[in-house]
Amino acid sequence: MSLLFDYHINFLSDTNNKTEVPFSVFAMTQQGLSHQSQSLGNQDAVCVYVGKNVIIGAVADGCTSGNNLNGKSSNQVGAHLMSYLSVRVARKLILKNHLSLEEIVIPFQQSLISHLKKTLNALSPWKNERTEIIRNFFASTLIILVVTKEQYIIFYCGDGDVFINAEKKHLHNQSGKYFANNLVDLKFNHQSGYFINPEFQFNCLQKGNSLELNNLIVATDGFIDSDVTETPEFNRFFFQQNGTKSNNGFIDKRTDFRRNLLESISAAKNGKIWPADDATFISLKRTYNF
Repeated sequence: MSLLFDYHINFLSDTNNKTEVPFSVFAMTQQGLSHQSQSLGNQDAVCVYVGKNVIIGAVADGCTSGNNLNGKSSNQVGAHLMSYLSVRVARKLILKNHLSLEEIVIPFQQSLISHLKKTLNALSPWKNERTEIIRNFFASTLIILVVTKEQYIIFYCGDGDVFINAEKKHLHNQSGKYFANNLVDLKFNHQSGYFINPEFQFNCLQKGNSLELNNLIVATDGFIDSDVTETPEFNRFFFQQNGTKSNNGFIDKRTDFRRNLLESISAAKNGKIWPADDATFISLKRTYNF
């Protein structure tokens, strides 16, 4: 199997990829070799939105184990739905409801669980199959990034990898945490809204002034390991500025990624299987007008 990594992602823009947010964005995904050998599809997903005043991204990793006859799941469905709905919800809260990033996480959870409930109800599962459908179709991790000219925030439910300004951030004790598990026996209160189990809630990893943000990676847990981060090309590709003028918005770096970074990683792996799991990332780098 050729490791190509490709643009099998959901890209959205209502401004023809034009933005005043001074960052370039790039994202790719690759089916894991263990999934390929078991005839499983890529269960990761990524969605990116580029608007005039905001860039939003979401990476999702569907849980592989499930209740299919082979012991696996169909959670690539949930990964695609969850990443798209996450971007849609954040987009509406920011652009239509004019919420600041300081207060977005709780309204985001309430809106996302409402959309997921409607989606589940549209399937009309038998009562005794409802929990199985949730865990077999909707179980997915999520890492969300939102960047405006003034602020940025990264929040998450589940595991993965995040680098902010070339520094790795730890998503502690998040393995097996799926926001969709809140759909199981979901309760609603007219005063506080839907009950979100603290075990499966979104947590803010970091937020701050966008002027202090230079680069960012959010990735599913199949992409980055010590071999990858120790290659010189990893730092060059994701963190270093090249000293030339670059465009804002989504940019095509596929050839550079494949020819330089991917070949450098393959050499470092020296025949070791990589990526065994599905591997997906979103990368942001500050742009400069030299």
